[in-house]
Amino acid sequence: MLEISLDTSQLDRGLSQLLRNTTDLRPMMRAIATEMTSLTEDNFETESWGGQRWQRSIRANSEGGKTLQKSGQLAASISTKVGNDFARIGSNKKYAAIHHMGGNAGRGHSLNLPARPYLPISGNGMLQTGADKSILDIAIKSLAKGLA
Repeated sequence: MLEISLDTSQLDRGLSQLLRNTTDLRPMMRAIATEMTSLTEDNFETESWGGQRWQRSIRANSEGGKTLQKSGQLAASISTKVGNDFARIGSNKKYAAIHHMGGNAGRGHSLNLPARPYLPISGNGMLQTGADKSILDIAIKSLAKGLA
């Protein structure tokens, strides 16, 4: 008679760790929110979105400042919120959306502002170049944490 014996203790430990990693996703969501904040800060610094330069503002051209950074309040207002199944980034400034997505503004909506997306996700849900890879890398590392 042929008898085969398998020791599955390592497999059991690995599967238990994977289950723990998928049950509490908050650490992964915090890491994703941190990455989105970093990408946003880079966008303000480079005045671009995923390498695509923003249209310079008239004020920035005339005063030599940076676009979307007259007072610095918009950049400073960026906040995140995380849960077990989400990572959010945004601003509480009432003018945040018009600057991010563009559109008509001002009295009588007579001023047409160009879109200058500063968050790493566009108004139509597209991630900026490179953000998808960064977020996927975070997810893979988070899910594999503790596995050897």
